[in-house]
Amino acid sequence: MRINMKKLIYIIPAFALFATVGCNKNLEEGPLENLDSSFIFDPVDKNGAYADQFLNDIYGNMPNGWNRIGNAMLDAATDDAVPSMRGSAIEDLRFGRIDPFGNPDDVWTSRYTQIRKVNVFLANIDKVPMEVETKGYWKAEARFLRAFSYFELLKRYGGVPLMGDRIGTLADDLQLPRNTFSDCVAYITAELDAIKPLVRQFPASGGDYGRITNTAVLALQSRLHLYAASPLFNAGNLATENKELTGYADVADAAVRARWQKAADVSKELLDLNVHIIEPNNRYINVFITRDSKEIILSYLRANTSDVEQNNGPVGFTQHGHRGYTSPTEELAQSFRMTNGKLITDPTSGYNPDKPNVGRDVRFNNVFFFNGSKWMRRTVETYEGGLDRPGGNRTQTQTGYYLRKFMYNAETATSLGAQPHNFPLFRYAEVYLNYAEALTETLENDADNPTQAAADALNKIRARGNIGNVSRTSVTKTQMRDLIRQERRVELCFEEHRYWDIRRWKIAKDVLNGSLHGNSIIRNDDGTFTYTPMAIAQMAFLDRMYLYPIPQAELYRNRNLKQNPRW
Repeated sequence: MRINMKKLIYIIPAFALFATVGCNKNLEEGPLENLDSSFIFDPVDKNGAYADQFLNDIYGNMPNGWNRIGNAMLDAATDDAVPSMRGSAIEDLRFGRIDPFGNPDDVWTSRYTQIRKVNVFLANIDKVPMEVETKGYWKAEARFLRAFSYFELLKRYGGVPLMGDRIGTLADDLQLPRNTFSDCVAYITAELDAIKPLVRQFPASGGDYGRITNTAVLALQSRLHLYAASPLFNAGNLATENKELTGYADVADAAVRARWQKAADVSKELLDLNVHIIEPNNRYINVFITRDSKEIILSYLRANTSDVEQNNGPVGFTQHGHRGYTSPTEELAQSFRMTNGKLITDPTSGYNPDKPNVGRDVRFNNVFFFNGSKWMRRTVETYEGGLDRPGGNRTQTQTGYYLRKFMYNAETATSLGAQPHNFPLFRYAEVYLNYAEALTETLENDADNPTQAAADALNKIRARGNIGNVSRTSVTKTQMRDLIRQERRVELCFEEHRYWDIRRWKIAKDVLNGSLHGNSIIRNDDGTFTYTPMAIAQMAFLDRMYLYPIPQAELYRNRNLKQNPRW
């Protein structure tokens, strides 16, 4: 697809929008939605230029996953990574040091700000005398962004107040109670069903690349129903009273299987369109560094930068500003199989710790920098005293690994150039995994074999790692569940799935209590290396952390809000 770079929808900050509009109008400082509506939704602006900027500002506040909490990836609050920098705010999540007064991932205010902006847009866009078809697309896109904001609230807090099209002001007494979890799922579902025929069909034309299409709508529905069917919001629900706020009050097995079936059905609807692809093995990295990968359904687009490389690259490349903020764990590394299909902990796997990438899942080289990796014309040195693990108080790898995923191939580069970076909000590989999981969970008995469709969907993603196929007749539902969960961990690592997956599966209390590990690597006199596993971090998780606390400031403002259990 040819992309018109002049029209490509980049994610740009609000201050840049002020500067852009300010060339023609004398904008006062302040939020765009607080300006007089006739100023932005101009009845003589036949092209809708200012309204378009307002909508782009809403796009600009979609989730962005790179190093967003204390210079750390969200995965540094899971068993997949630790922050290299001591004292990072992410440690509040890792150690359970959050409460209603402080949470580094609290999005209550930011998501309701987004919802209000959408409502302002929908209430005023018809004043603009622009082309009808484009206006229709914009309305549908805004409704998607509102539904996405509600989903981001739902997965953190459970049921939340639904605003409808209401635009609150400081003078309003918005003492709204929380809607039930099922109310919120139903509302998001209805919104997405309504806009599905109204948005652009994938692929969007080059000038509209980055806008919402029908496949993004289906992808959000797929994820929504996958979460809604998961144990946390059903049989694993935490509450003993007001249970409807934190999940479904009805937890009959048949009802839960019906929810899994809904997730499977909407996932299949997207797969059956056959308009996206799974990129081949040799183009896996391109999913994250090209603007027009057909595996991407929706991503956070920014202007070209080198900050992903600088923030996460090995620290010995000081001339290129590498900061090495992310240290993947040995637990994550061990979840990548050998190409013979065996885990490296199997003594018959053929794994050699001195050559950790040899014979491995081919994604391993694209996810990790390890001792011996090639980068910018030298070998990465994560042994003790090596260039990339020099010791002392400097921020550096805690595990012997650095994060390579999302970076362009700079093995032979002499300098870092600005490159496209796309944080995938939805991509096709996730939909296959959603489909496999949902189909598997519809089975009634743990000893049942999975369906061929579930095995085919899983194998579609396993093929990317060249780790062999799973035969449906050789595994039970329970074994298939474990294989799918492991594949989600490998394929979707550092894309902000693991953090939420272990919560919705209600296994976080088991996974996140105990030690995480890395390797102490010693370079021997003969040039060989000795790897010694070592505990490098502790995790702590309490039951109440399955859902976030409602911010105390909101409880003070709204006497009708009820706090989540155990907070």
